[in-house]
Amino acid sequence: MKYQFTLPNFPESIFEMKYSTWFGEQSLYKDDVPMERSSEKGKPFLIPTKSGEVLKAYPKKDFPSIVQALEIDQIQHNIVEKLRWYDFAIALLPFCLVFIFNGKSILVAIALVAFLNNLDILRSNNTTKNKYLKVIGQTALIAALYFVVIQLLDLLK
Repeated sequence: MKYQFTLPNFPESIFEMKYSTWFGEQSLYKDDVPMERSSEKGKPFLIPTKSGEVLKAYPKKDFPSIVQALEIDQIQHNIVEKLRWYDFAIALLPFCLVFIFNGKSILVAIALVAFLNNLDILRSNNTTKNKYLKVIGQTALIAALYFVVIQLLDLLK
């Protein structure tokens, strides 16, 4: 996933945080230029200023997101908008399938993956309507696929 944002210390610059949900890799870009990452504790990104100074931006993790904020000079700057309670409720829709289909363990794993993907969809730059339609569509697709797999497994028994 990638998110664009601005920081108060750099009003003319556009930042982009790219991260992999699955592998946990993070990259920070300032005006399409990749920022170096320090190997010190917290692995901050090193952001050069116009005056030649280097600011350390520490990525702050917060479940269920990999990165929600960067901390610069002990001030936390949000990268993505915090989700509201009803966004989490709709993101949890795939877990309803666990109850509908009698809670097979494989479905719990699929629901967890879908939940994390739903959170990424809800934080994307799409319109609110498109976000919710994608989440509902993904849940319906998972239900249909799971139903087909269950039927096929029953035939093989």
